[in-house]
Amino acid sequence: MFTGIIQDLGTIETKAEGLYQICTNLDLSKCSEGSSISCNGVCLTAKNITQTDYKSFSFEVNIGEETLKRTNLANSVLKNEKINLEKSLQIGDEISGHFVYGHVDTTTTINKILELENSWEYYFEKKFDKNNRFIVEKGSISINGISLTVARVENNTFMISVIDHTFHNTNLKFLNKSDQVNIEFDYLARFIFNNE
Repeated sequence: MFTGIIQDLGTIETKAEGLYQICTNLDLSKCSEGSSISCNGVCLTAKNITQTDYKSFSFEVNIGEETLKRTNLANSVLKNEKINLEKSLQIGDEISGHFVYGHVDTTTTINKILELENSWEYYFEKKFDKNNRFIVEKGSISINGISLTVARVENNTFMISVIDHTFHNTNLKFLNKSDQVNIEFDYLARFIFNNE
């Protein structure tokens, strides 16, 4: 389980069929073989964690076909894109975002990015059929593993307002119109709807 507060960025590359290496400056010294790490919002199991120099680490992950099909990780590998990283939540940690499980529901496309004076507005396609009910103003959503709040909902789009800190400390700053992002709907909202 995660909080959606991104701790660092990393790069991902193919090592062998189904095996990938992720490099980062995130301190993984307290992680062990089998630790869960959110990689662009996807919960992956870390193995062969290695400290490569004074403050850099690398680890390997196995990614199955189903995960590659349902997420944007395959594109991240092909385009050598930066991915968001977060270590799993530990008892006693501050929960600053919302509960993020690392189970990506789907991907969607960025329609537009507006840079304002004090923030950025990201507009995304709303194409989730029955899951559109989870996209509500002031509701939580995870985008590439980032805990965000839906600012506005329109017929075919929804908008996220991004503050300076979030922009500069996540891979949102590298994204462009038409890029694909990973979406995880708020689990609490999902359970409320399922119990109606």
